Amino acid sequence: MKLISLLRWADSYPYFYFQLQGNPRDELSHYRWLMAVGKKPYKGPFLERGWYVGGWSYEWKAPYKKPLIDFPRTAFFTPILVIASEDAPEWEKEPPTKDPVRQLRFLQSSLSEQQFLWSVERLREHIARGEVYQVNLSLSLLWEATIDPLAAYVRLLERSPMMTFHYLFKWNDKYVIGASPERFFWQWRQLVAQQPIKGTIARGDSWRADIEQIHKLRRDPKELAENTMIVDLVRNDLQQVCLPGSVEVPALAELQTFPALHHLVSTVYGIKEREVSWATAAASLFPAGSMTGAPKRAAMEYIHRYEPVGRGIYSGALGYLSADGLADFAVVIRSWVYDKSDRRLLLQVGSGITYDSDPQSEWRESWLKAERLLQALGIPTPVLPA
Repeated sequence: MKLISLLRWADSYPYFYFQLQGNPRDELSHYRWLMAVGKKPYKGPFLERGWYVGGWSYEWKAPYKKPLIDFPRTAFFTPILVIASEDAPEWEKEPPTKDPVRQLRFLQSSLSEQQFLWSVERLREHIARGEVYQVNLSLSLLWEATIDPLAAYVRLLERSPMMTFHYLFKWNDKYVIGASPERFFWQWRQLVAQQPIKGTIARGDSWRADIEQIHKLRRDPKELAENTMIVDLVRNDLQQVCLPGSVEVPALAELQTFPALHHLVSTVYGIKEREVSWATAAASLFPAGSMTGAPKRAAMEYIHRYEPVGRGIYSGALGYLSADGLADFAVVIRSWVYDKSDRRLLLQVGSGITYDSDPQSEWRESWLKAERLLQALGIPTPVLPA
């Protein structure tokens, strides 16, 4: 079977979701790959059994501010067909993908470099006064574009083969094309888990330099403090819906390596109270603390104040609940959002701000996350105003 042929078939439906687990070391994966297609959206309520595929925009739980490409706050469909496998896919070798970008013109950035640096300094002042401990600050990049979203997904898959999640989500004429390393919500029977990421550094250009980068990340007090802070937030969120004493952290700030970056990833899980639904458990964790900061509500207020546009599906979640109660959702990061009807292409990246943050370093970290996605689609780095 050719992957691109399967995607072309799915694209004949108004709604589809394709998810591929690219990290063979991911022990929480239920299905290594999954395809679901549907004809109409699902408005709820969510039951404990039955297939639900899709996700939530960031504004599902946050103050609403209009994003550059809008998505419904809740975007789920009930599939008419699901194809899923626990084994790694054996796709026929794909021919080299043609350039997925056919027309491109950069339009705007939600924050210039000067505005980003100014916002970091203001956030550090709020942190110094004890009003908040950490805030994830993001910026949005928008192009006028004509692309083939299916070919773009295959290209991204080729360039980022080891990411935990590769997903392609279609909602009418809008597509989310992503390679996310972060799990938002996982469920198996009564066990629920989240895997927050905090801590990022670029790969070295040689094996020796790469090892030096690993040691630097593992000893960085700011990155370790960020990871610990978000783990505490997730633990507190899970304790609201889990049995007392059942929430544990089996992996804290564990190093995971991806094609361009090293990350510190933690795993937090608990045993869900039997009367708590999967949707309630997911809602208790939403949005992902790694995408807000801590305390979560205070961080979201400052995001609303300092980010000039809404996030939409970015830093929301995408995934599925299966008929036998298995759930797996990714945090929507490292993703392109494409509006085919309006010919708009959107990329959003961010960085966690603490009192110890250096504004220029945070700006560079945001661009480090963007560069791999720009390179994957062959898009030149836009020149932003200083």
